[in-house]
Amino acid sequence: MRQLSLTTIATLALVIAVFASTAVGAQTFLERIDEEEESIVAFESEIQNLEELISGYEKQLNDIADLVAETETRIAIEEEILSLLPIYTELMADDLIDHYVSLEEPTAVRHAMAIDAYVRNDEHINAVLTQSIQLSEEALEQIRARLLYESIISDANDQLLEIYDELRQLGTEIDSLFERKAQSTERRTLAAEDRSEAMSVIPGIEEQIDSSTSTINTIRGSIVKAELEIDRLRELLVAMRWTALFGEDIIRPALAFKIDNVSAARPQSGINQADVVYEEVVEAGLTRLVAIFQTESPSVVGPIRSARSSDPILLIGFDRPLFAYSGANSITQSLVNAADVERVGYRELPSAYWRSETRRSPHNLYASASQLWALNPQPERTELPPAPFEFRGSEEPLHPSAIPAEKVDIDFGWTEVEYKWNGSGWARRQGGSAHTDSSGVRVAPANVIVQFVTYGTSPAAETSPEAETIGTGIAWIFTDGHLIIGEWERTDPDLPAIYHVDEEEIRMTPGRTWVALAKRETAIWE
Repeated sequence: MRQLSLTTIATLALVIAVFASTAVGAQTFLERIDEEEESIVAFESEIQNLEELISGYEKQLNDIADLVAETETRIAIEEEILSLLPIYTELMADDLIDHYVSLEEPTAVRHAMAIDAYVRNDEHINAVLTQSIQLSEEALEQIRARLLYESIISDANDQLLEIYDELRQLGTEIDSLFERKAQSTERRTLAAEDRSEAMSVIPGIEEQIDSSTSTINTIRGSIVKAELEIDRLRELLVAMRWTALFGEDIIRPALAFKIDNVSAARPQSGINQADVVYEEVVEAGLTRLVAIFQTESPSVVGPIRSARSSDPILLIGFDRPLFAYSGANSITQSLVNAADVERVGYRELPSAYWRSETRRSPHNLYASASQLWALNPQPERTELPPAPFEFRGSEEPLHPSAIPAEKVDIDFGWTEVEYKWNGSGWARRQGGSAHTDSSGVRVAPANVIVQFVTYGTSPAAETSPEAETIGTGIAWIFTDGHLIIGEWERTDPDLPAIYHVDEEEIRMTPGRTWVALAKRETAIWE
């Protein structure tokens, strides 16, 4: 029976992992797309409910407007009545005066006749007149005069009675006017109260409409975000999680290399294929790189140097990554041994490393990423290690706080670095010269993060600084020709840092990312 070599087994494991990662990754993204689409349906339903609510509020406002119009009509009618009543009252007053004046004439006549009758009333003459059968012509005239006198008095009395009747009628009408005024005033007051009550409801309804409209706008914004998220996830269906570049994910551990970065070590190999590169301060203000690979497996990476105590703290956030390094002092080695990382260093797998004859030691140690993965494939792994960043979709805008930026300068001490936007990436210079890899390709990652951290003293050596990458701090994110000033947060050591603005995670531009673990106030941008 033919036996399979270790390399063949590793290759088969990688092939199986490719198919598994494609299925699992696609399933995850499809589930998230379904969730986003369900949220859009829920958002649209909520908008419909709010629009119906607003429609009800608007109907209430229309009803109130009709009520207000009706009360204003009532008020106008009563105000017209109240404006006319003083005129009617004045006319009646004039009429009343005229009637009182008209009393003077019949009253005067009656008084005069009464006085005359009193003066002329002679009982003897009256007796003679009534007993006499034969009346003289003069007597007849006197009788006529008497009858005329009585007729005038009777007429005056009739006139007085008629005027008194008219005065009583005028009085009744005047009382009616005052009563009408009181009633009209009361009706106007009630109409005004109805209008005030109706008007008092309007601000509350308008506030409800504004609130509902604001909520609708917020929900519509959420729909836009959900649609962008769906587009982003659909792009990620055919993209790799760690970079959002086109390709298929392979379920394998992250592989971190400790890369030399002094002038004698440059140009380095493989650094432009790393998904993320962390630059950290070591002794004397020099820097070294921690290049982490997941999506690509370059055949040559290096030169590889020794670990520092900053490394295991940083790497435990990537779910048991492989760690390739040349060695470490005893204290640092014990820290690496205690950390949840897979050691694939020179001491553990010396056969996977070689020294270049064109470089001087110690800047000449190299290894192959694909070979290290093959020697330690972690076949039990079923998920990708957590990606260090979230990425924008092609149509997704930058974070609203993004401002245009051209370059950033970072002073690590002995090492000085510049990143300048070239339209597609941030071209790196180091020590005044363009930083290129061994193939002559300029280092120009899509994203650059200046993560301001505190450096303590390493327990391995007093001269060795140790980056504190667990905690929180300020971060400058340079992406797509812009700067986003935010915060980094890593409260869970088992996960990478999160970069956010006001709790909203910042999404990077698809591509590779370099992270400068810089001390505070050591960088300037323009």
